[in-house]
Amino acid sequence: MQFNLYLINLYLIVDTSLFLLYTCYIITLTGGASSRLYSLIGYIFMEILVTLDVLKQHKGEEIIEFPPRTLITKEARIYAAKQGMKLYVGKQQVPEPGYSNGISSVRAVISVIGEDRVGIIAGISDVLAKSNVNILDITQTAIEGLFTMIMVVDISKSNIDFDALKSRLSQKGQELAVRVDAQREEVFHFMHRI
Repeated sequence: MQFNLYLINLYLIVDTSLFLLYTCYIITLTGGASSRLYSLIGYIFMEILVTLDVLKQHKGEEIIEFPPRTLITKEARIYAAKQGMKLYVGKQQVPEPGYSNGISSVRAVISVIGEDRVGIIAGISDVLAKSNVNILDITQTAIEGLFTMIMVVDISKSNIDFDALKSRLSQKGQELAVRVDAQREEVFHFMHRI
């Protein structure tokens, strides 16, 4: 009986310790802790995943250090590069995200608004595929019959120029009875800056 109580107490101590360490881990990732705490947590939990949201909490910092075996998402590395942040995993600097074939991404933002109906996403995606435009991110929603979609696309390998792409998207939008707008990313950011 006493041996079982000992095991239960040991389990509770270990379980509580792990809970506290896990809580520190979550606090670290959400509150921007020191590199020493990152190291301690990294050695205990083996790997840390750093996402875009985690890096946004470090905005304004020039150098951010993470423990060995830390994984940093591509979106987080892109954000860090744009913000001038230098990321380190262990003692090695994380390289800026690479682009395929050495060509940097040229992005555009496409918005679609209209009455919800079958085939909107397929129709717009078909125009993009035929133009050799890659969809990087997409979000869409339908609220009470109103359809909205925003796409971020890579136009660097497009087989037509941007004005021709806009024209094709607009024409497809008319066929689908929706409004389609396309803007280069830098124009979009310039128009929507605070």
